[in-house]
Amino acid sequence: MYDHDTIAAIATPPGNGGVAIIRVSGPQAETTARKIFVLSASQDPLLSHHFYFGRVTDPLTGSSLDQGLLVLMRAPHSYTGEDVAEVHCHGGSFLSRRILEVVLSQGARLALPGEFTKRAFLNNRLDLSQAEAVLDLIQAKSEQGMQLAWEQLSGRLSDVCTAIRERLLGLIAYVEACLDFPEEDIPARAQDEIQEEIVMLTREISSLSATFSQGRVYREGIRTALVGKPNVGKSSLLNLLSGTERAIVTSIPGTTRDVLEETIIVDGIPLVIWDTAGLRHTTDEIERIGVERAKAGVQAAELVVAIFDASRPLDGEDDIVIKTVSQKKTIPVLNKVDLPLIVQPTDLEQRLSGAPPVLLSAQDGTGLGELSKRIKHLTFGDTPFSRDQREPSGALIARVRHRDALIKAEQSLTQARASLDGGVPLDLVAVDLRAALDHIGEITGHVTSEDILDRVFRDFCIGK
Repeated sequence: MYDHDTIAAIATPPGNGGVAIIRVSGPQAETTARKIFVLSASQDPLLSHHFYFGRVTDPLTGSSLDQGLLVLMRAPHSYTGEDVAEVHCHGGSFLSRRILEVVLSQGARLALPGEFTKRAFLNNRLDLSQAEAVLDLIQAKSEQGMQLAWEQLSGRLSDVCTAIRERLLGLIAYVEACLDFPEEDIPARAQDEIQEEIVMLTREISSLSATFSQGRVYREGIRTALVGKPNVGKSSLLNLLSGTERAIVTSIPGTTRDVLEETIIVDGIPLVIWDTAGLRHTTDEIERIGVERAKAGVQAAELVVAIFDASRPLDGEDDIVIKTVSQKKTIPVLNKVDLPLIVQPTDLEQRLSGAPPVLLSAQDGTGLGELSKRIKHLTFGDTPFSRDQREPSGALIARVRHRDALIKAEQSLTQARASLDGGVPLDLVAVDLRAALDHIGEITGHVTSEDILDRVFRDFCIGK
């Protein structure tokens, strides 16, 4: 499925740092590394998984480039399942690129994005869901997101899918035995028992699919728009949530002209917050563009925090805000409650025809806890992230690809059950059961294609 050549890349992030790692994987990994690395003390053969001190040199010129460490990890006990060599050098960005050029000059080629992890999958070091978890672990936005990625990398989702596949295989084996060996003394299994097994499998797959709404939140965050008329405290709230002076705050209305994005953790939930321009009618061309972008942001958002000034009467500009958020999942906020209260919460609740507003002071932090609770409730309802509440077997899915595969598997099982009810021949029932088996297999890579692999690894960086 891939050329068994030798690949190389810088495995550490770009920029200057204390250490940089040049990773080489493939049949010529050790040979390539030994060509450019001169040991401080001769030793042969080198032991696997041991560090050796020496100099990095350019064989073409004989010049020394750096001092560093060399470590070999021989197959199959390496990340990729192939022979792997790593050169650990000082972390200058130019230096690491120069050493990589020397490695490539010795016959290795530059690795493609995600190619090291792809080889780990192809060499059965990871299944496909675990390979995806590597990227999720790197990109985790919260403690819960990191925990979810680690559990998937550790095989929690793989174990659940494997158990479902084993039960499907048992069911298929029985049905096909009835077809292939009708004269054999196969233990009788009533149709209602087959139906019961299909129903139980369908229920488990449906329960696992239903965890996507929570899993996606912890992996990607909730797109959240802060909206309101000018000078109601949107930027002040962003600064309060982030704990930094992220946005410019002045008493001049219309300070924010564009959408400002920041990822913030609120009560364990990652929010991708958009601080938008104040909504109002304006003749200023730049501000008008900002208002249009704010409205577009509201439509794209999954959650809207609509902010109103409690110290000033509601007016026509507030009506624009109310109309803009009317069809969205919205948390109304009455800000500036540290000032004399002019707007009563019931007045705003009636105008919005929704939940009572959160009383907040972005100036001193009053009401921030209640806002956090409201965000969590709107995101998860009464079932927040809990190890004990996750089904089945504690697994949680966070990728659209996994959800789609589970939905297709559930549909195939539903069709198999309907076929049994309708008296359809068993060979057609078996077709639906095998389809469900294949869809479950897509999650872990038991059934895969180049298209699926391309989708899985396209977001990886070079070097991983």
